Amino acid sequence: MQIIIIGGFLGGGKTTTLNHLITDALDNNLNPAVLMNEFGKMSVDGQLIEQEVPMEEIVDGCICCAMKANVSDQLHQLYLDYQPDIVFIECSGVAEPLAVVDACSTPVLAPIIQIRSIVGVVDATMYERLDAYPADIQKLFLEQLRHCSTLFVNKIDLVAIEATAKLLRELESMNSTANILVGSYGSLSLKSLLEATNIKRHDSQILHGDIGHYYIEAPQLKSKAEFIDDLSDLPNDVYRVKGFVHFTDEQHIYLVQYAQGEIELSPIQLTADVPLYLVVIGKNLDNVDIPL
Repeated sequence: MQIIIIGGFLGGGKTTTLNHLITDALDNNLNPAVLMNEFGKMSVDGQLIEQEVPMEEIVDGCICCAMKANVSDQLHQLYLDYQPDIVFIECSGVAEPLAVVDACSTPVLAPIIQIRSIVGVVDATMYERLDAYPADIQKLFLEQLRHCSTLFVNKIDLVAIEATAKLLRELESMNSTANILVGSYGSLSLKSLLEATNIKRHDSQILHGDIGHYYIEAPQLKSKAEFIDDLSDLPNDVYRVKGFVHFTDEQHIYLVQYAQGEIELSPIQLTADVPLYLVVIGKNLDNVDIPL
């Protein structure tokens, strides 16, 4: 059972990339499965998987620390139930993917798995404004990338060529052994990840101790414009908002994606009913006014 770990900071496009990889696996007659970690109480990204594939979810915690033991249990269960050829592990946006490697390296799993790649999805637009983030968040973002075997620079269509060139030079300096790829809309080839890779190991330090999440069940009904205004007024300590909402002046349910000032609201028609909720991820949220 081959393992591909997908990491990267909040809002970078991990789930979009995962959808591309699942489709690629199916097109090549591989049986994929997914293990997805959501830092919040409820799963949002799990609803966005486009293909019907076996999936396990770990919510309300991070798989690189408190939920680490669950990784081994869930992977073993996926193996017993489905015997997938390949499992994609999508980490939460604040996880350190290298710690997930350690979680996979148990006596139970060792005979049946092969870790093929650790992918760090790099949001090119975030990297441009990295200096605006707090120092500890910058450290977490860079630490996520330093030990990946593949760095996938996503959203290059949204930044200037010169900025992309500068980013590639800095990534090469930061992680000289990584295979660095670029693209847009999460389009990443599975073949590039299945080649032999040198996955480095070290005693990782958990860097996100003061990052938490806030769960909003049945968000207050308001107009779309009012909701956008509220998102625009969020403080810098709120890094990510995602979930499903309904507006008073719109017919459809909307998928909410917010990351550091960037707002994306997409009308959706899901095949199954989902509760309306929002997951807010940020720093010191007990002291933050969240008007949602």
